[in-house]
Amino acid sequence: MDAAAGRRRGRSRDPGIDAAVLEATIKVLALEGVAGTSMDRVAAVAGVSKVTVYTRYPSKSALIGAALRHLQVDHVPDLTGDTRADLVALLAAMQRQYDEVGGMSIIGSCLAAEPRGPELLELIRESTLLPRRAYFARVLRAGVEHGQLRPDLDVDRATSMIVGVLYADHLVGLPAGSGWAESVVDDVLRGIRA
Repeated sequence: MDAAAGRRRGRSRDPGIDAAVLEATIKVLALEGVAGTSMDRVAAVAGVSKVTVYTRYPSKSALIGAALRHLQVDHVPDLTGDTRADLVALLAAMQRQYDEVGGMSIIGSCLAAEPRGPELLELIRESTLLPRRAYFARVLRAGVEHGQLRPDLDVDRATSMIVGVLYADHLVGLPAGSGWAESVVDDVLRGIRA
């Protein structure tokens, strides 16, 4: 058998359809939660057949897992070296991305599914939560190294103090309006400046 005959017959996969299926899964997951996410619903939102979805993902859990891996940290601004400006830019970018993709709903859905299986929460940690925190930690460590922040700063705790406000404010229904990221960063910096 020659190499050409050994190759898979038929059309090659369209990466645009792959992305559409994963982005549709993220939308459905944000709106319907894990329990309400189905192959049928994702296919309808993506504008493809259910067979197209099943050809790529054999099960709902495989589909959701792929979608969470696809949900990478986005809108990361270039860092300037100015601790305050960089923290504000990172927090504002995080807020925008969460608003755009329904991030709070997705996290809530993963938390709700955790007792039955922690895999989804672990995937969202690996794909977005921990990488996002790493950007904040990098800025805070640079602030310590440049003498702008306390030398004994617990970087992980300070990161939680900054990003945690996004979750806490969302849970109690406080709006994140104009100047929100600046006020959060300024409040935290008052406690951690050198």
